[in-house]
Amino acid sequence: MKCLSRFFNSVTILLIAINIAIPISSMAISVNLYNVDNGLTQSAITGVIQDSYGFLWIATQDGLNRYDGYYFKTYRNNPLDSSSLSNNSINSICEDRNGNIWLGTNLGLSVLSRKSGKFINYYSKINDPLTLSDNRIYTVYEDKEGVVWIKTVSSIDKFNPKDNTFTRYPHYNDLFTFSTDPGDFDIFEDSQGILWVGTKDGLCFFDRTLKIFKRFSNDPADTKSISNDKIKDIFEDSNGNLWIGTENGLNLYNRRTNKFVRFFTKSDKNNKLKSSIINVITEDKAGFLWLGTDIGFSSFDFKNHVLINYNDFNANGEKHIASSVQSICVDRTGILWIGSFQGLIKIDRKPLKFNLFSKDSLGNPLFANNIIASISKDNLGYIWVGTWGAGLFQFDPKTGEKNLFSYSSAKRHICNDFVHSSYINQQNELLIGTRDGVELFLPDKKEFVDYFAFKEINTYGLFRNNRVYSFAEDKNGCLWIATKIGLYQIKDKTLVGFCNDPMDSTTITSGEVYDVIVDNKGCVWAGTLNGLNKIDPNSQKIFRFVRKLGFSGNQLVSNEIMCLHEDSKAFIWVGTSNGLHRFDPYTNNFKLFTEDDGLPNNIIYSIEEDGKGRIWVSTNWGLAVLSPETDLIKSYDVADGLQSQEFNVGSSYKSKSGEILFGGISGFNSFFPDSIKVNKQIPKIAITSFDILGRKDRKVMSVEGLDEIEISKEASAFTIEFSILDFSRPEKNHYAYRMKGLSDQWIDLGTKHSATFSNLNAGTYFFTVKGSNSDMTWNEEGKTLKIIVNILFWRSNVAYGLYGFLALITIIFYLRNRTKHYRRTNQFLKEREYAMSKVEKQKEELILKNKSITDSINYAKRLQEAIMPSVAHFKKLLPDSFLLYMPKDIVSGDFYWVNETKNKIFVAAVDCTGHGVPGAFMSIIGIELLRNITNNQGVNDAAEILNRLNTGVIQTFSKDYSENSSLVKDGMDVSFCIIDKENNILQFAGAFSNLYLIRDSKITEIKGDRYSVGMGNLSEKQLFSSHYIPIQPEDMIYIFTDGYADQFGGVDNKKYKFRRFRHLLLNIHKFPLETQRQYIEDSINEWKGKNDQVDDILIIGIKPDLSCLF
Repeated sequence: MKCLSRFFNSVTILLIAINIAIPISSMAISVNLYNVDNGLTQSAITGVIQDSYGFLWIATQDGLNRYDGYYFKTYRNNPLDSSSLSNNSINSICEDRNGNIWLGTNLGLSVLSRKSGKFINYYSKINDPLTLSDNRIYTVYEDKEGVVWIKTVSSIDKFNPKDNTFTRYPHYNDLFTFSTDPGDFDIFEDSQGILWVGTKDGLCFFDRTLKIFKRFSNDPADTKSISNDKIKDIFEDSNGNLWIGTENGLNLYNRRTNKFVRFFTKSDKNNKLKSSIINVITEDKAGFLWLGTDIGFSSFDFKNHVLINYNDFNANGEKHIASSVQSICVDRTGILWIGSFQGLIKIDRKPLKFNLFSKDSLGNPLFANNIIASISKDNLGYIWVGTWGAGLFQFDPKTGEKNLFSYSSAKRHICNDFVHSSYINQQNELLIGTRDGVELFLPDKKEFVDYFAFKEINTYGLFRNNRVYSFAEDKNGCLWIATKIGLYQIKDKTLVGFCNDPMDSTTITSGEVYDVIVDNKGCVWAGTLNGLNKIDPNSQKIFRFVRKLGFSGNQLVSNEIMCLHEDSKAFIWVGTSNGLHRFDPYTNNFKLFTEDDGLPNNIIYSIEEDGKGRIWVSTNWGLAVLSPETDLIKSYDVADGLQSQEFNVGSSYKSKSGEILFGGISGFNSFFPDSIKVNKQIPKIAITSFDILGRKDRKVMSVEGLDEIEISKEASAFTIEFSILDFSRPEKNHYAYRMKGLSDQWIDLGTKHSATFSNLNAGTYFFTVKGSNSDMTWNEEGKTLKIIVNILFWRSNVAYGLYGFLALITIIFYLRNRTKHYRRTNQFLKEREYAMSKVEKQKEELILKNKSITDSINYAKRLQEAIMPSVAHFKKLLPDSFLLYMPKDIVSGDFYWVNETKNKIFVAAVDCTGHGVPGAFMSIIGIELLRNITNNQGVNDAAEILNRLNTGVIQTFSKDYSENSSLVKDGMDVSFCIIDKENNILQFAGAFSNLYLIRDSKITEIKGDRYSVGMGNLSEKQLFSSHYIPIQPEDMIYIFTDGYADQFGGVDNKKYKFRRFRHLLLNIHKFPLETQRQYIEDSINEWKGKNDQVDDILIIGIKPDLSCLF
């Protein structure tokens, strides 16, 4: 989409001079170009019409196309199908009163029946005067009486529908002049009932009573004769003026004098048209004529004699030349459809929803980098635009004048160019918040001063290098300031701070405060990086609202609170990074709105309320408005005039006049909600296709002209497609349907334009679909299709008779065999009694064996625990650590190991093949190999330790050590770390296992190698690699096996997965180590619920406290 001033590159004014002021705030015009890439059969378009159903039909030199707003349905000639289009090169198109489509081609006349979806073709036959006079058809036209007329090179032919014959009416034809252009030689009936015919030899009107022609031709000596004999188009405007397009200009016919007034001829010195060949003429709803020429198209205001040329245009991001415009159609909503040899041009001239302030008349950014961080409007009408690093602009929207205040300016100086907030207080003073303090504007001096110095408030330097996000005032006139490092109150020239203490639950939830508001009761609400806070104005008590582990619904969906707003009903609206909440302060209930409810995006940047109580929100993908009465959400995007899809945190303002402003990354938008233009025209709706899926094949049926359809008994499912035939924003049209006979309820489809049904019972159904345009203007009447589902044989009366006969035979058979069954049962009971005694004896034997096996497993557990390092030994070597060890069975296939040699600590988390006893045996082997490699062999490189562990496992389980050994099926996934105390270095090597490092609240995944220990053979030469990571204070290191992430549970009984595990670690990594372990254990138990544990679980968390270790 482009602004009108940028979209059209050639604008010419005819006969009068007009002073055009190009406004900075431009209402954009939507322009799209459709060609073969979009589904058209060809880009060379010869005709465009909108039919009575609302479909758009596009004739080309290679077939016919029907457009429903979503797809182009194509029609072409098939030489093997006589009911297909007669020829692909179409010269003319029209619709008759029955809805059938008539096409004049280079080889005959075709009529598309809307009921059958097939073509009836007519051709010229030699020596048959009742057929067409020629196979090359230039024009097809239906008059007011429903008579179809066909124009050939030398005749007009009248179609006789009773016997499908033609009556020929030859006219003057100069054999020495020729024309082969499509769309030449129009036929037109004017408001007085005169039938006009365009020929290559002049303009004729046909006297249907006398069956004769009167011809007007060009006389070079008479300037009031028609300007050229090649007649391209004939059109009568809404005022009754008859216009004729020729190869040399436009002519206006004077009915009283039978003379012509010429416009835009080649000899006219004032002619501003690029081409004087007028191919097509039409009129829009405003009364302007639109002319299609060989070079572009033009609008002509005949009343004021103003011509505007559109010779080239920008669409789909590219510049195009509009050559050979053969057709112009104005649809029911006023959209212009231009048929050219570049394709179909769609021009939607309806004003867009929002005023845009982004670029000046030269196309340059209005506000330096145009990244709008804050915005306000003062009582004088100036808009104060704070940018992200480019200073502050005082902007007059009426004149476009602006003044820049910046850090580098001596005259208009501010303390910092990052202006994140602006606020007009109760005294109508303008305050701005930057990254280096708060400043106050002095109108008389037209300069900014330090607010705190001017008000004589000591801030102790707390606002230096501190980002100011938001301001608010309470009823007592106290100023509240939300900043990156705390919330502050200015009370009686005293600074009161509210900061976060992780160990004190009576403080605010985070020091980074994005927004602050004061509600109607005087309570202060602060949205932070880690939750929502309510401060009681009297007691100063803080009430926290934070998202707990495991989202339950009646709580915050995210702790990152981006913005806040109190509406006129005292509800608190909370914008988060993952959805919008409406909080009821009386019930403490949170109502959540997300993308599933209609939001364009879940990241909420700013919230404003309009005069009708509707809530407007800016997001990371457009604007949305929510109606609190219905909770319905309507979204807007760039196509509606937004500066971009992305907006900025806190960058919004509502003026006293009701104007709302939202700032984003490419300027800002302003609008009055009640002034947004809405298309209230009720749109037409049509069922576009009926797709039947049979047991063996698939069939797509045309249902345009049908009210009833019958489904064969082989059909197992079908899909109905439909379309609202309003082409402004088809992707935003909405639908709902009802299938009577199945359910009487309306099903809301949103923007989906199809419905699928399967396995319907035999019977009669009535499918009704209704829809709305992009402005939610609904066609409540809808479109209804009667659907008859045939009775299948197995549900017919004959089938039911067979079922009864078979049931009778079955009963007789049952009674005859019942006695035999009783005898057999008696014998069976005797045998069963004997078998039960044997089973009881075997049960006692199994109990004894099971006890013996369990005792052996418990003994294996004690052996495993004896070999593994004790928890006390683990904590001795790594005091700031935790260990979560949860075997699935009595013994575990996961094990941990820790050791210290030569001032280095070795720690490993290992997952052996399987769990239970097999895993336990593997763990014993692994522990012994690790002890031998580090203690006896003295290896202190993580990768080399895994390489030798790999060799040791393979040798242990292989009888043959040669290169031809078969692959060992037992292995280990290992996370192995070495903490080097002297150099503060962490070594890591992994075998199908990774390590998580959390530093500065960011998680980094260190990936191990993608093969396990012991799963290959000695000849494969699989070597592991080491990662070296410098250790910093406050780092958190986590190694683990896959049992935690693979645990099934939750509402949908799905795996926990590593993504959720990482999110959990990020939330708890600053907690004490034992608290972290407890959170992790509680989280997996809550997730697991009543499910069984699926695998062994092992998680090791280490905080390498440098003061402790080194």
